[in-house]
Amino acid sequence: MLSDRIVFLELAPDTRILEEEVGASFGVSRSPIREVFRMLEADGLVVRTARKGVRVTPMSRRDLDEVYACRVGLEGLAAAEAARHIDDEGRKQVKALIAGMGQAFKAKDVPTFFNHNVSFTRAIHTASQNQTLIRIVAGIEKQAMRYRYLAHLQSSEMLSMTLEGHSGVADAVLAGDVPLARRRAEQLMRRAHDVIAKALSESSYALPGDSGDTFEDL
Repeated sequence: MLSDRIVFLELAPDTRILEEEVGASFGVSRSPIREVFRMLEADGLVVRTARKGVRVTPMSRRDLDEVYACRVGLEGLAAAEAARHIDDEGRKQVKALIAGMGQAFKAKDVPTFFNHNVSFTRAIHTASQNQTLIRIVAGIEKQAMRYRYLAHLQSSEMLSMTLEGHSGVADAVLAGDVPLARRRAEQLMRRAHDVIAKALSESSYALPGDSGDTFEDL
């Protein structure tokens, strides 16, 4: 999928995407490609301009800050709702994903760890049983994904912090502790923002003037 190539940084920020190349790669005509471009633009993954055509959206500190300002509240709400409503199947899935993250962490298997991380977040969303919240957070998550992946590649702190944070959220959700689940999820999002901001500022994708300030500094 084209979105995966953007999320996993196979298509670097600000790369121009040509309809002809996409069509040749995926064996589709221009009409569905243009629809995909519209969907990617709505998800914040590409930008379309009259002169430059379709390009991968640059990764910027401003965009990261906006995404995580939203994620703090939304992920906190999702964890709180999951603590209220999680069912037996959700409990099994949460436990299995935490175990999988732990195994991948010990094996230093970053791609598997990242996949379990994403799956855990989505499992909490599903466990909330709040369909409106699930729809809203899905869009924000797509914008956050490549920032998260960049930090996973560049920072060992991101992996240890994520495992510790998700384990804490899981414990609170499984115990049905609504306030604690919300608080731990919000704390995790703030910590993740700070680690990702630092990774972005040290990467080749940083824009001039981007810095590694924390939420508290802004």
